[in-house]
Amino acid sequence: MKSVLAVIIYTQHFCAKCGSDQMRRNGHSQGHARYQCKAYRYQARFEPAAVAKAAQYAQVDQLLGARNSQRSIVRVTGVSRMSVAKRIKKAQACRPPLPRLRPKKAQKKCWEALDELWTFVGRKKRKLWRWLAVERASRRIVAWTLGGRGEAAARRLWHHLPRRYRRYCWYFTDEWKACASVLPRYRHRPCPKGEGQTSIVETINCSLRQRSGVLVRQSCSFSKCRKMHTARIKIVIDNHNRSVILN
Repeated sequence: MKSVLAVIIYTQHFCAKCGSDQMRRNGHSQGHARYQCKAYRYQARFEPAAVAKAAQYAQVDQLLGARNSQRSIVRVTGVSRMSVAKRIKKAQACRPPLPRLRPKKAQKKCWEALDELWTFVGRKKRKLWRWLAVERASRRIVAWTLGGRGEAAARRLWHHLPRRYRRYCWYFTDEWKACASVLPRYRHRPCPKGEGQTSIVETINCSLRQRSGVLVRQSCSFSKCRKMHTARIKIVIDNHNRSVILN
């Protein structure tokens, strides 16, 4: 003879306004039961709104790391455009996942590849260059910045590099004159395009273009202000660094 164990799950609901447990069922809404408080006459669905909103925001954060515009995210998730913009600004305010630095002995043989990528804000006449510094051994993005293509942006990227990467690394770049004026001459290795020394950073530039719509030159998904442009690029770069650290 087999014994059967029956488990009864009892869920008790409380009013969100007054905290009373005197609730009664009062119809359905979109497949979910509605409950009404007998004391306060407050009516709500069984599924908490905070849970549904958290699920929507998680989907928004996932779509922001892909090649989607803000309006396409609004159409897919049903979240308002202002809420999507707030999630972008919140991601920009978060501290990025800094890649784990190598030990000092290993960093003496570290090689860095630097390159710039052309983007625009608002219209194509407002050009903006994104500078990138990538560690060739691990493909981690160590530093990046936005600006022009001159010496000022290259110097800003140099100051964004961690201190150890400014002391124990060799730097491979293309033959752009701004890099030669900023990087140390005895550790800078300018290379022609066909030599292949900067192929890793160019590959990462291509993959970032595929993951972010604001980096595509011929696209309707572009940023109208520099602040949102920086935030969208930061989300994609942080996701890239997280994937490198996990692997």
